[in-house]
Amino acid sequence: MKRKILSLIGPMVLIAGLLEALAAGAASFNTGNTAPRSVFLKLPADIPQPSLALSILQDASGNWVLHIDTKAFQFTDICISASEAVPVGHAHVILDGVKIGSAFSPIMHIGVLPPGQHRVSVVLRGQDHRALIGQNGLINAALVVYVV
Repeated sequence: MKRKILSLIGPMVLIAGLLEALAAGAASFNTGNTAPRSVFLKLPADIPQPSLALSILQDASGNWVLHIDTKAFQFTDICISASEAVPVGHAHVILDGVKIGSAFSPIMHIGVLPPGQHRVSVVLRGQDHRALIGQNGLINAALVVYVV
């Protein structure tokens, strides 16, 4: 029994050490108290700010289709490693807290949903996958659909 406990301590100490190193290094990535470059893409104030609205409909076959209505945003399927701060990109679609895909156009087929309440949310992303931040914060929208 004592040997089994001792064999678990080594990996736990290793994991604790790795987590401590990550926590210590995190401050250096965000020294200016700004959003990390690898996560957010802040749009300049002097351009039209994108807006986002969602609707979802069930088609005749029972599949759900999400419509992503945007203003001042252009969908594209071209991804690059470092995007300029412009409202061009795609959208990440999240269903019940789990990303189910990327939308490269304003229509995304979600498929059949089981009965119950479901939350669909969308976040606009730049061409380098960073989440777009406008003058009012993260550019996102959500809706709830009830399936009977």
